[in-house]
Amino acid sequence: MFKTTKIGHVGFWTKDLDRMEDFYTRVLGFQVTSRSGPGAKVPGGASVFLRCDVTHHEVVFFQAPADAPGLYPESGNSMAEAKPGFQHVAFELPDRGEWLKALRHLKECGVRIEYGPLVHGPEGDGFEAGSGNRAFYFCDPDGNYIELYCDIDTFREEGEGS
Repeated sequence: MFKTTKIGHVGFWTKDLDRMEDFYTRVLGFQVTSRSGPGAKVPGGASVFLRCDVTHHEVVFFQAPADAPGLYPESGNSMAEAKPGFQHVAFELPDRGEWLKALRHLKECGVRIEYGPLVHGPEGDGFEAGSGNRAFYFCDPDGNYIELYCDIDTFREEGEGS
C-alpha cells in the first residue's frame, strides 16, 4: 500500500468565475495564482486557481456552461441536500486567534454562519468521538458548504490521538 500525505486541492464547477474569485479572495483571503480562458486547455475552457499558502493552489474553479443545472436544486447548499457526493470542505486556521478573526471577518462581510461556532467533542457539540477542533460552517456563493477550523486532534503515532 502507498501513503497519501494530504488532500492537495479541490476543484469545483461554477457558472460565475468572477463571483467565486471575489468570495474566495475578499472573504476568505485566498490569492489568485492564475486565471485562464476563455478557450484555455482546461475543463470548461476557463478557470481560476486560488491558494492560501505557498502551494500553487488549494482550490480551483472551472467555468460550467451557463445552462448547467445547479448542484443543489432542492435546498441550495451541499449540507442540506444530503445526497451522495460533495458535503463540505474544511480549511485549517493556525490557532484560536486567527479562527476568531475569521469569524468576525465573515460576519462583517455579511456571510451567514450556518452552523457553529462550536467545539467538536463531548465538551462542545456532545459528539464523543469528536476531533476536539473549534469550527464554524457557512456556504460560498454556489452553495458549497465550508468549514473553518483550528485545534484539531492529531496523532503522534498510528492509532494514538493527542
